[in-house]
Amino acid sequence: MLSSIYIKNFAIIDEIEIDFFENMSVLTGETGAGKSILIDAINVVFGNKKTNKINRNENEDTEIICNFQIKNEKIIKILQEKDLITDNECIFRRKINKKNLSKIYINDKPVNSSTAKDIGNMIIDIHGQHENQLILSSEEQLNRLDNFIEITPQKESIRNILSEINNVEKLLADNIVSEEDYEDKISLLEFEINELQEYVINEEDYNKLSEEFNKLNNSEFLINKTKECINILTGDESLNISSQLSVINKNLEDLGKIDQNFNDILNQNIQIIDDVKLLEKSLEKYSNSIDIDPERLQLINDKVLSLNKLARKYKVNERELFDIMNKKISQIDQLKNNRMSFSENKEQINKLKVEYHTIASKISKIRKDKSEILAKRITAQLKDLGMNNCQFEIEVISNDEQINKNGYDKVSFLIKTNAKSKVLPLKEIASGGELSRLSLVIQLETRSNDDCETMIFDEIDTGIGGATAEILGKHLSNLAIKTQVLCVTHLAQVAAKSKHHYLVSKDKKISSTTLEYLDNEMRVNELARMIGGIELTDKALQFAKELID
Repeated sequence: MLSSIYIKNFAIIDEIEIDFFENMSVLTGETGAGKSILIDAINVVFGNKKTNKINRNENEDTEIICNFQIKNEKIIKILQEKDLITDNECIFRRKINKKNLSKIYINDKPVNSSTAKDIGNMIIDIHGQHENQLILSSEEQLNRLDNFIEITPQKESIRNILSEINNVEKLLADNIVSEEDYEDKISLLEFEINELQEYVINEEDYNKLSEEFNKLNNSEFLINKTKECINILTGDESLNISSQLSVINKNLEDLGKIDQNFNDILNQNIQIIDDVKLLEKSLEKYSNSIDIDPERLQLINDKVLSLNKLARKYKVNERELFDIMNKKISQIDQLKNNRMSFSENKEQINKLKVEYHTIASKISKIRKDKSEILAKRITAQLKDLGMNNCQFEIEVISNDEQINKNGYDKVSFLIKTNAKSKVLPLKEIASGGELSRLSLVIQLETRSNDDCETMIFDEIDTGIGGATAEILGKHLSNLAIKTQVLCVTHLAQVAAKSKHHYLVSKDKKISSTTLEYLDNEMRVNELARMIGGIELTDKALQFAKELID
C-alpha cells in the first residue's frame, strides 16, 4: 500500500509531504484546487507520464517520492529477482532537473522507465479519465474471470505441463537427426573408429614404440660405437686402458715396498681395474643384445607413418589420437542412445498434450458457464450505480488446437451503455467515469490476493448523485476491506464512507496546492461544504454528521 508521498516543485505544488493509511481515503476540495495532481505525480514517478513542462519553478529540480509497504508475495518475488528490495519497503523516487533530464530509482537503485512502469502498475491500479487502466487489457480480463471462478490450481497444472513439454521439446531439438543424416553420421563414425582402432595406441605404448623404432633405426651405429669403446679398453695391448692400468699397478706395488702409504693408492687402482673389466662385460652384453632386424624396423616404420597420417587428418599429435578415438566411440554411443530415446520423448510429449487438452477443455467449459453468472452480477450492480441502460457481457472465444499457458480461451469484456448502442469492447465505448465504476464492480466480484494493493479512483462519481452516490460509497468502502482505496470525489455521500479524509486546497496568494488531513469537526465542515456550498448552514452540518454516522 501507499504509505506516504513527497512532492516538490511539481505542477502547482511547491512542496508537500503526506502520509496515507489502510482502507479507504478520499481527497476532496474545490474545483481547480488540484485534486488529481496526486495521480499525475504517481504516474510521473512510475514513468507513465511525459515530463515536459511539469516544473513549477524552472530554476529548481522536481522530485517525487512514493513510499510503499508491500505484502503481495508475487510483487516481492519480482522485486527480489531484480535485486530491488530487501524487506517489504519499496520506495520509488524520480528526480527531474532544470534541463528536464530525469532519473527513476527504486530503493535507491536506478531503473529505466519500462521497469518502473511494469512494477508500478503491479503495485497501484489507477482509474481515471485519462489513465491506461489495467482492466482494458485482454489478459487482465481473462484473469478477472478466472479469479471469479477460482481455477488457479488448474491453470497452475497447465503451466507445469507446458514447462515439461518445453523441456522435452528442447531435448528433441538438441538431438533430432533425420533418418538420412543419422545413417550418414553412424557410417562415418564407424569408419573413423575402425580406422583409429587399427593403428592407435595409448601414449605409454606410443612412447615405447618410438623408443624401439629409434633403436632399430640406429642399430649399426650403436654396435659400432660400443665396439669402439671395448677396443679402447682392451683392443691394442700397448695402448688399451687395461694394459696401462696393469703398468700402473706394477709401479704402485714397487713403491709400496718402500713406502706403505702407497698401499691405499694401490687398492684404488685395483678397484679401477675391476671396474674396467665390469664395464667391458657390460658393453659386450649390450652389443650382443642389439638386433639388426630390417623386417621389424619396416613394420614399426609403417605403423609410425600411419599414425603420422592420422594425426594430420585429425589435426592433433600422435599421442592425442587415443583420446580422439574414445570421443568418437562416445559420440556413436550417444547417437544410438538418442535414437532410442527419440520415440520415447515423442510419446511423452503426446501424453502431456493429452493431459493439457483434458484440463484446458474443462477450464474452457467452466469459463463459459461462469462468465454468464459474472456478467449478470456486474450488470445488476452497474444499474445500482446509475448505469440503468447498461448491459455487460463476457465473450469467451475458444481455440481447442491452441496450446497456451491460459488454455484455449481469449476473454473479452463487452458493454453497451444505452439501449440503442451495440455491445462493444470496453476500450471502444466506456467513458472515464463509467469505466471507473465498472472496474470497481469487477474488482468487488473478482478480487484475489495476487491483485495490486492500492487502487485509485478519479472521477468515478461523474454524473451520479443521491442514493446512487451512497451505493457507490458503500462499494468503495467494501473494496477497501481487501485493498487500500484512494478516491478523488466531489460527492459528500462517497466521502462520508471513507476512513480517512484529505482536503486539497489552493493558496491563492502563491497559487500553490496544499494537502491537509481532516478529522472530527474539520471533516464535518468539509462534508457540509460539499453539500451546501461555501456557507455552512446548520442543516448542511447536520446532514454531514448524519452521513458520517
